[in-house]
Amino acid sequence: MRDHTESSDHADHIIHAQRPIGISPGTLIVDDDAAPPVITVWGYGPDALEEHAVPDVAGVRALRGRWPVLWVNVDGLGSAKTIAALGDLFGLHRLALEDVANLHQRPKIEEYPSSLFIVIRMPELVERFTTEQVSIFLGQDFVVTFQEHPGDCLDPVRQRIRTGRGLIRKSGPDYLTYAILDAVVDSYFPVLEAYGERLEELEDDIAHTPTTKTIRRIQQAKRDLLVMRRSIWPQRELLNSLLRDEVPFVNDSTRIYLRDAYDHAVRIMDLLETYRELGSGLTDFYMSSVSNRMNEVMKVLTVIATIFIPLTFVAGLYGMNFNADVSPFNLPELNWYLGYPFALLLMVVLAGILVLFFRRKGWIGSPERDRDTDDDR
Repeated sequence: MRDHTESSDHADHIIHAQRPIGISPGTLIVDDDAAPPVITVWGYGPDALEEHAVPDVAGVRALRGRWPVLWVNVDGLGSAKTIAALGDLFGLHRLALEDVANLHQRPKIEEYPSSLFIVIRMPELVERFTTEQVSIFLGQDFVVTFQEHPGDCLDPVRQRIRTGRGLIRKSGPDYLTYAILDAVVDSYFPVLEAYGERLEELEDDIAHTPTTKTIRRIQQAKRDLLVMRRSIWPQRELLNSLLRDEVPFVNDSTRIYLRDAYDHAVRIMDLLETYRELGSGLTDFYMSSVSNRMNEVMKVLTVIATIFIPLTFVAGLYGMNFNADVSPFNLPELNWYLGYPFALLLMVVLAGILVLFFRRKGWIGSPERDRDTDDDR
């Protein structure tokens, strides 16, 4: 069993995968927790279409060679027997099949005698950003795709096949591969849009009520964007390789459309870098906001302490036990009838003078409001 674990705290996206040491190359080892395979087959040409959900590889074998394009999609990698049987049916290389079962592969493209092997990462966004590995085999008259579990972004491709819109039914398996790649690349746009909205919300939170929870959300968004960058960067290079290099099973007419998918990947990278810079800016904004709030608190405390300094002096002065009968200079106010109210009034007057002075200087209150009041006068 391939052991892979995923931490849940500060390293949510660090995945530890390990296969047995010294295992023979091409050995298929699937995860015991992987979903059971669900096989769907599309056979089509310009004028006809056949779509089936088959229980096993025997149903695929019955359609092999009957259609100009045969697309076999497998949702779930819980059966090494099914993966190996499809590999035998289409002549897929064992090393490539090993990468199909061994998840968390980096997006890449590999050439084999009977097929072109492509690995891409399909984005998923629930609470956290994750990616699903999609493995694609492109052959002379077939496309075989493996996904980790049901549910993907390829419904528009399926709908185009069913309705016959566009060029997909009139073209070969290389165009179908392009359509799959383009759909996966375009699926990053709504994810990026969601993160753009999330960053705007974080900016508003920082401007109004920055908390420690806010900075944790910022760091989480930055980690997610880093994972997304690690996913889309090699996919851009993969598309560039398909576009520029002479690879088997890809016609020149399809490379024109691959150029559009490559442009989309470049746009995604540009947006991603913009959001990463914005995330770094939010961290600086948070630190500045917290510092400013701390300065405001310290200013208020300093003003309060400054106001109480002369009041403490007055209280300390009248707290000294001098005898007024010995000398007229020894606090004659101690014998006044209104001596105590006089001391309180003196404190209030001193505090009021200091408050007015601080407000006039703009150290307390709103300086803008004070300036507007002065201008109105």
